[in-house]
Amino acid sequence: MLEGGTDLRELTLNELARQAGMAKSNVYRYFETREALLLELLWSEWAAWFEALTAAPPRRARGPKALAALTARLARSLAERPLLCKLTAALPSVVEQNLSEERIAAFKAESLLFFGELARFLHGRVPDLSEARYAALVHDTVTLLVGLYPFTSPAPAVARVLERPELAFFRRDFEADLARMIRALATSDPS
Repeated sequence: MLEGGTDLRELTLNELARQAGMAKSNVYRYFETREALLLELLWSEWAAWFEALTAAPPRRARGPKALAALTARLARSLAERPLLCKLTAALPSVVEQNLSEERIAAFKAESLLFFGELARFLHGRVPDLSEARYAALVHDTVTLLVGLYPFTSPAPAVARVLERPELAFFRRDFEADLARMIRALATSDPS
């Protein structure tokens, strides 16, 4: 639905309705605000991601190599879904900013259930970590997306500036960096 490069902070309900091919009045009938619509779109993206992630036949494995492969798979599966990453990155700064307390509470409760379901799936694949550790890892991964995705998907002017050889240090590879960070969190001491 959203076109590439869309700045979510500047996306109006009119534009969302246009991109969805709906009348603005129909959008208002189902969503209290544009942020509520973005939140629904985020849920749809998370559900599609989880479905794709869990579609492969289960292969249970143990050990550091299995955990590294699992974290790499998580990073790759997220990198393949830029809209999911963009919406997740905007969650605290845009999406949650204009919702009722009731909707925010419902979203947080739904997120807990989703994180638990994802943690059970991950634990079933590589049982080296407890379900609680995997749930924390999922939460930490969301936090990583909030910070990492914007840096790896810069505005066009920033991307052009970062092409300068002397600024190569600031260029980031989303999938590689995310895999490295998730792996580091997965193998770190949680205390």
